[in-house]
Amino acid sequence: MVTLLQRIDTFTDEERTVALELIDEAIKRPEQSGYECIVAAEASGTDGGDPDTEVVAGYLSYGRTPMTESTYDLYWVAVDPAHRGKGLGRKLCQAFEEHCRQADGRLIRVETSSQEAYSGTLQFYLDTGYLEGGRLPDFYKPGDDLVILYKLV
Repeated sequence: MVTLLQRIDTFTDEERTVALELIDEAIKRPEQSGYECIVAAEASGTDGGDPDTEVVAGYLSYGRTPMTESTYDLYWVAVDPAHRGKGLGRKLCQAFEEHCRQADGRLIRVETSSQEAYSGTLQFYLDTGYLEGGRLPDFYKPGDDLVILYKLV
């Protein structure tokens, strides 16, 4: 996962650190952490590597929203730049949304930045059926709003 996160240039070092903390918690303390991940991997032999190993092409992390009924937070969708534009992010979201439906989830919330570097991220969520529910101006820093999106499942 570290290699994948390092290959995504829009993530800051701080964001990578937080993403790895969520992954570590999901692996080390799955019942207590409340964080879960869906991982997409491929055999590394497809790029000339050892065909018996797998490399992470993308992942999605999420969890139930504390103190709500049937609501989930989608924390991260990360797709290796070599796999972008091939529908992997959409497939990860579909798998997550199906999990939510099976667990009687009814609402998914996503938060992202309004920075130009995240315009592709915002468009991805809008294209996959998420709706903008609100903005908090200058949330992250002056000129960088918090964009809140949601989707009913």
